[in-house]
Amino acid sequence: MPVSVVLLVVASALAHASWNAILKRCRDPENAIASMMSVAAVCGVIFAAILRMPMPSATSLGWCLTAGVLEVGYFVTLARALSRAPLGSVYTVVRGGALLMVWPLSVLLLGEPLSITRMGGTLLVVLGLAATGASERMPARAPAQPDPPSSDDVARPDDAEAGGDSAEPNATLRSGIAVAALCAVFVGGYHLAYKLALENGGRPEAVVSISLSTASILNVAALGARRKLALDALRAQPMRIVTGGLLASLGFLVVLSAMKDEGAGVILTLRNTSILFAQVLAFALGERPRRLGIVGAVLVTVGAVLLAL
Repeated sequence: MPVSVVLLVVASALAHASWNAILKRCRDPENAIASMMSVAAVCGVIFAAILRMPMPSATSLGWCLTAGVLEVGYFVTLARALSRAPLGSVYTVVRGGALLMVWPLSVLLLGEPLSITRMGGTLLVVLGLAATGASERMPARAPAQPDPPSSDDVARPDDAEAGGDSAEPNATLRSGIAVAALCAVFVGGYHLAYKLALENGGRPEAVVSISLSTASILNVAALGARRKLALDALRAQPMRIVTGGLLASLGFLVVLSAMKDEGAGVILTLRNTSILFAQVLAFALGERPRRLGIVGAVLVTVGAVLLAL
């Protein structure tokens, strides 16, 4: 794979992990995401205008619209998962789960090659996801009598954002991880739709502009009475939402620029280096992931590298 493509994908991974971390820090992520999507769509249209986007073919347009519909599900489930579970765990499940969906379909439908190395990488991703899920089912360790409470036992602001009453933290975490698994299906779906849109003549800026605009319009239409809450979220934290939307749009544009010359599976795999970025950002946000969760993130990342070889 050309170094230029690798650099594009890694840059996209950093942008993607960053806007996810910003969303995690937003108050009321499930309403903030609607405003963030709208900002991302506006940025996509601006990029398309600057680059003088040509209209895609009818087939490519159909896949752009399909990607937009799937992105609605992605944004909604991502916000819901982040409101219930830690960033590091949610991100690992979403990205790793999408990878497991995209690779088989890319091989069967898009003719991407499969080797022993890539099969080994898939196994590592599976093990990493299992480790991440197991880490969220582990009970918190009680501190020894003479010692003061550890950082894991002290309530943090993020605990409230993760949605959970202290009496039922494990149930809340399991719910968040389950929603993250559903989110992974949407992520895998829109990546395949992106690739098919590009293969049928769509330009990256056109695909990003049309898909994000479609997702934003559908989401705003579905909000109903909650539109005021989305606007309130934008007014309360404009810098976070505008920055997150800009990073989201840039991340999509950059990764599609790389995907036009490479397979969907290998690009999504390499982009999963963002899992490590997400773990670092989660630590910076005050989350203290369990060791098994960190091991899971490392396994997913190593598996992603093997899949990209």
